Amino acid sequence: MNPTAHSFTHEAMTTQFEVIVAGQKHEYARQASAAVFREFDHIEKLLNKYDAGSDIGQINLLAAGESARVGIETLECLERAVWAHDVSAGLFDPTVGTGFQWLDIDREAFSVGWKKEGKGELDLGGIGKGYAIDKAAEVLADWDVTEAVINGGTSTVLALGKEWTLGVGGPWGEKVGLSSVTLKDQALSGSGTEVKGDHIFNPVTRKSASRHLAAWAIHSSAAASDALSTAFMMMEQEKIEQLCAAHPGTVAFVVKQDESLKKIGV
Repeated sequence: MNPTAHSFTHEAMTTQFEVIVAGQKHEYARQASAAVFREFDHIEKLLNKYDAGSDIGQINLLAAGESARVGIETLECLERAVWAHDVSAGLFDPTVGTGFQWLDIDREAFSVGWKKEGKGELDLGGIGKGYAIDKAAEVLADWDVTEAVINGGTSTVLALGKEWTLGVGGPWGEKVGLSSVTLKDQALSGSGTEVKGDHIFNPVTRKSASRHLAAWAIHSSAAASDALSTAFMMMEQEKIEQLCAAHPGTVAFVVKQDESLKKIGV
């Protein structure tokens, strides 16, 4: 680590976040990081599906045809989740297969609910941390912190302001000499079975994801990379290639069942 960089950690959203600030004095970096951590806590209170008083908890309690007013952060995170659902042909699903087609978002009214035809249950675990990291970057910008790394546990990291070298590929990358990437103003997210086991659910087949052993996604948005790394676990290589080509700057790394590592995109 750069000797002029300062690292701070905070527990939120069932993970340990780390903020590394470069180019600032320690006390100023600490105060800026504290502001970031307050933002993490705020977003957790909105997106925690296990809290009946949160925005997501309230939405999940609604009946078909009902809606509730939500905070701008909840609205934005859901809009990003809908984007990820669309570009992944439904493999990233903020309702985890319970009824995405009935989700009703009204940005002008700041409300979210369910169409009268039915309802589902929201779970933003596959994108919430990435979204929180994007918001953290905005907080750092307000503090004029231009060079930083924001790390959300083992799943998503955002590199800001200068080139940072980040690990990718896991043990499979080490075997082929591809164990790191250099990123600037980009996020890297990873999904796989090594840490949490067989935990990714395919909302289309309603079975556990088994196409790849692991997947990573690079995107300018941490919310997008978070969601796409999950979707890439279930997507055919051809579909990943099409998605990366349609969205310049998006890069994928996938580990196939034969443990070979494939990089897709530029």
